[in-house]
Amino acid sequence: MEQSERYNNFIRLTEINGIRLTGSEFFKSEDFDDYDFAELKKGITYQVETVETDDEAIYPHICWMLSMKKGNKIVLKIKACYELAYSSNEYFDNSIVEVFMSNAIKPATFPYFRQKVNAISNDASLEMPPLPILKLIPDNSLATEVEE
Repeated sequence: MEQSERYNNFIRLTEINGIRLTGSEFFKSEDFDDYDFAELKKGITYQVETVETDDEAIYPHICWMLSMKKGNKIVLKIKACYELAYSSNEYFDNSIVEVFMSNAIKPATFPYFRQKVNAISNDASLEMPPLPILKLIPDNSLATEVEE
């Protein structure tokens, strides 16, 4: 069976069983308020920390981080980590993990991260605009992230 067919079968049979926040960090430098948002360099990163599996489920642990810098100095950092539980099936294997993490886990968790950033922005009176949505373009059976 071709790899793309295995992946498509895996996706058809896989269900999300849960998602939970496992940790978060917030840092704002004293001089953050001295800058305008337009002059700050913004970066959003996504990292798969671990992927555990058993006969019944796949448990990815991932972290998102928003950082804002003025020059080389970080003036704001918001990090949130999540653990997910996905049902497993006979089509799962290690070669599918990387594609699955990018194509399924990223879009599943990014709305939670956007909400977390929005809540922290409100709680800390940061007056930040909302994060952009994660845009995906279909490419046959897989999808590719689009930069804004």
